Amino acid sequence: MAVLLAAVLAQAPGPASLTLSRYRLNLLVDESVDADTLRSLAGSGTVLWLSTRSNMPRDSTLDALKSFPEVWLQVRPPLVEAHARQLARAPRVGLWVDATTLDLSGWHHRLGPRPVAVEIRGPMDVDVARRVSAVRPSRVAWFPRPEEATLAGWGEFVQLPGAKLMGPLAMDGPVSGGGAWTWRSPTSRGVVWVDSKGRVPAGVVRRIRVRELLDESALVSLFVQEPATELEIEVGADPESLGYARAWVERLEAAVSGSAR
Repeated sequence: MAVLLAAVLAQAPGPASLTLSRYRLNLLVDESVDADTLRSLAGSGTVLWLSTRSNMPRDSTLDALKSFPEVWLQVRPPLVEAHARQLARAPRVGLWVDATTLDLSGWHHRLGPRPVAVEIRGPMDVDVARRVSAVRPSRVAWFPRPEEATLAGWGEFVQLPGAKLMGPLAMDGPVSGGGAWTWRSPTSRGVVWVDSKGRVPAGVVRRIRVRELLDESALVSLFVQEPATELEIEVGADPESLGYARAWVERLEAAVSGSAR
């Protein structure tokens, strides 16, 4: 991710100040964070990914989820009736599932018709693609190890439904008028071509994990090439981590407010 971010910021800067019509800031948060603190992270473009251990968040946490425009709740089998009753209180919440838990039983349907985000860790083959496609996902993320990132796997991946995120990717140097996000393995090299402005193909998401606040010029350089770039923060339960996440939300909210003036 550091290589990716450095390559993006090396491109020519755009306007002097950051203005955005919208943004997507993906916040990876554990269910142990209390409800009031969780609400403080909500913004017009914050996407909450809430990890759980029990499939059953607290009542106060479920109430706090209403503050976010988009929420994905991590669930895993087995789902019991108590889980279904609890999560019925949050009908807008999408399901965040691991591809290895998907099977023909359709266990996640116990929670009713909801959007599904699937995370794939490991090789991508015809069988994995079939199981993922069967749930008609809204979003799919694939995180292969280097030896698992094959061109055949990429071919299966890009045909899946929904928005697709693959990582980790790094930026190659200029390639005949454009560039490429690439992965390499001992046996293959996969390429996602981008044009001279750094734009990626439709349906493939460019998401960058950030670990520090960026200055104005860096943010402008990041978003001017590809306004649909998504940011991601892994939020810990400690005050420092939570304060850092809030600072990002406030900064991006200010950029959206500024674009309306």
